[in-house]
Amino acid sequence: MIDSKKYVSIAIQELKQPTFEITKQYLQVMEVELENEVPRVARIDLDHINDSIAVYFFIKEEQFFIVVNLSKGDTPQVEWVWIESGHRVYLTATSEALGYDELSSYLPYNSLTGWSKGDIDKSGKRVYKFSRVSYEPIVNEAYGLEEKLLNLLIDLERSSGAIRKLVENSKAYISICRHQYISANAGIHLDLEILHRLSSLNLELDVDTYITGNEIE
Repeated sequence: MIDSKKYVSIAIQELKQPTFEITKQYLQVMEVELENEVPRVARIDLDHINDSIAVYFFIKEEQFFIVVNLSKGDTPQVEWVWIESGHRVYLTATSEALGYDELSSYLPYNSLTGWSKGDIDKSGKRVYKFSRVSYEPIVNEAYGLEEKLLNLLIDLERSSGAIRKLVENSKAYISICRHQYISANAGIHLDLEILHRLSSLNLELDVDTYITGNEIE
């Protein structure tokens, strides 16, 4: 069993006493969020690419993450430090004819959110002009886009018949909300596997990107 505490401890040390120049550059323009005076961990990926471990940390007042990448083994080493965009990835469906209960009846999931046409929003100032249902199985935003999207698609494929019926009876698509660091790579890549899975479910993709943070000096 992997001792995650060991990797987190080494990652925290890199943030407290940086050995990489890029770590120093990041910490000059952003502040790591603390919990009990210790950098707050957003996620530990014990099976990151190239047989490594990635520890994600929250950034104060931001929705992207600083990530410390470490080698696996008895004596882990920091390999690199980078910024991961924050991602929300979820299935959503809207309709002017169907209510929330009717839309949600197509989805065999418990953690659904949404509203019905005619409902009043939380502020009490607006009446919804359409119904909506959404399904977001992974709420944690500390994931790469492809990783999170693939996890959602695999989940939806287990109920592919229901998803196709939802698509036939509403405006259904995958929604992506991306909070990207201003000095990070702006590109988005979707491999053929993901594209084929989207196509087989007849799902469209909608991407909203928000650029935030202070540029590296």
